[in-house]
Amino acid sequence: VQLRTFSNSRRLFSMSEDGGAASVLEGKTLVEIDECLKIFGKGPVFVDGSWFLMGRNAREEFEQGPRIQGARFFDIDDIATKGEVGNPKGLPHMMPPKRLFAAAMDALSITNNDHLIVYGSQGCLFPHRTWYQLRAMGHRGDRVHFMQGSLEDWKNAGGPIEEGPTTVFRADDLDLDKEPNYVATDAQNVVDIEEVKQIVTCQGGDIMVDVRAADRFNGLVEEPRPNMRLGHMPGALNIPFTDLLDPDNVSKFKSREEMEKIISDAGLDINTSKRVVCSCGSGATACALALALDVCGRDPAGTFIYDGSWSEWGMPGGDTPIVK
Repeated sequence: VQLRTFSNSRRLFSMSEDGGAASVLEGKTLVEIDECLKIFGKGPVFVDGSWFLMGRNAREEFEQGPRIQGARFFDIDDIATKGEVGNPKGLPHMMPPKRLFAAAMDALSITNNDHLIVYGSQGCLFPHRTWYQLRAMGHRGDRVHFMQGSLEDWKNAGGPIEEGPTTVFRADDLDLDKEPNYVATDAQNVVDIEEVKQIVTCQGGDIMVDVRAADRFNGLVEEPRPNMRLGHMPGALNIPFTDLLDPDNVSKFKSREEMEKIISDAGLDINTSKRVVCSCGSGATACALALALDVCGRDPAGTFIYDGSWSEWGMPGGDTPIVK
């Protein structure tokens, strides 16, 4: 399997770009709300990457409002590979074909040169997937950022808000025969089940890290998706992604120093030359670890997401190796 990896993701940009936004965003993956307020309206596009496994509907919440003024909504379930041909197992939010992604970016009025600031609604644990997917599908890494705080935090800080209903397009409405303006790539830094089987078989090579809660990792509780097998991949490390988040506000990451200690204490060398493959329930929260590793200085070219994650590995009746 030929892997596509991030390239030139830390390339710096001119201080004159984007109406002064560059001076605020340069070299930053995480951006504080007060910094976002300084550059609001000066070029960067705010992207709501909210998604929920159950209980809430992020698309409906965005469409009903409120939302950050001028923000776009990226639906990871809709802008994804679906159907019997591309996704016969029916796995959730798999990385999309590049043609679909490009058409979606055109529909969102996003260009390859835009700086994107991803955020989520209050209590959302999953917007990191949008941050990762934007990069994986070809948007320059130094132009994709993550806001430290939720929509509610933005409102409380006096950030401009848009009220009233709006409509978000559906993937089925996009014309994939039309030549897109946005230039996308095939998904980069993503691995499939066959590659993970090789990693698990060849212990001592690439490193699997499972970010699910410890009780799920150890097979002590049921998975949120019904009838899944319980446990984890042989040889995998466990770094629960919630350990990386601020316990008082899950829309924020802990400090770099705190995250470095958490990752190191779990047995992972942040700067290892081995590939680090992050896994979770469905390929969403694994992206929180990828983001944390990026903040901690790891070259993103060496970090990967197992797209199918436990939704695929732990499928009922499967024959993939599992330990508890």
